[in-house]
Amino acid sequence: MTTKIGVISNLQSRRNKDAMRDLLDLLQDHPQVKHLGFHEISELPDCLREMALAGVTHLVISGGDGTVQAVVSDLINDQPFSRFPELSLLPSGMTNVVARDMGLTGMPMPYLKRLIERVEAGHRGEPAKRSVLTLDLRDDGPPIHGFLLGALAFYQGTILGRRKVHSMGFHQGLGSNIGLALSALRVMWYGPGEKSGFVGERVAQTVDGEAVPPQDLFLMVATTLSQILPGIKPFWGNGSGRMNLTTVTYPPQRFTRAALPALRGKPRPWMEDAGWRSRRAETLECDLTSPLVFDGEFLETDGGPGFKLSVGPSLTFSCY
Repeated sequence: MTTKIGVISNLQSRRNKDAMRDLLDLLQDHPQVKHLGFHEISELPDCLREMALAGVTHLVISGGDGTVQAVVSDLINDQPFSRFPELSLLPSGMTNVVARDMGLTGMPMPYLKRLIERVEAGHRGEPAKRSVLTLDLRDDGPPIHGFLLGALAFYQGTILGRRKVHSMGFHQGLGSNIGLALSALRVMWYGPGEKSGFVGERVAQTVDGEAVPPQDLFLMVATTLSQILPGIKPFWGNGSGRMNLTTVTYPPQRFTRAALPALRGKPRPWMEDAGWRSRRAETLECDLTSPLVFDGEFLETDGGPGFKLSVGPSLTFSCY
């Protein structure tokens, strides 16, 4: 089967805004590559249907984590392609955690040029297989499919980072690292609570069908990725599940001593008894009412009945 490449761009993504002229110049030299851009997520389903009708077999997603989530969700929920296309990522967003987990850290345009040349020469990319997380907010809406969910301190730290760090011009990995450090310093300086902005919530959970008694939580993070940032992999639990799930009780005990080992995934023997816990699972249900971060996108639960998170299908991305 002849390969036809399609590039779908989130025109609101930070790098895409800066590099759209370069992208269009590059694609002028490759008129056989179909390119579609969208400004609003509501335009995405029509773009994907047009790609399918044009016979695209290799879809390149140009944007950040939120764009990847939106495209993957539409591909799974709406199934616009009769045969699922081969996928590649072009890290062009404010956050590119998913792409970085696959080792994609270079500049988008040289990478896209190399991808097009190698695909059309018949080369196969390096496969990067990742299981999808399926999120049901229990709001009668369609499920959302992504890779990294965080709540409580993760959400509060993301808000802090975007307000204090991204506004200063720091983005992507550097901005995330600075935001992480700033969050930890605030908790150490002010302590958990209203003054630092890092507050907990009482949460009841069910993990793989096993009920966990309600407890006050400081942090919850779940992902099928191997890391959140380079060197930041706060997962160490056992189990056969494909989802890494880490929680920290509120208030976090011995925070100064536990934070760095937890972020590196190398816990001390006393940490589990102190409320720093990690495990692998397939499903998570909880009655959390505060907002979530899912692949960099903020989701409101509206104080509703919580959510269900489960491991969905596995997707293979081609890296060049």
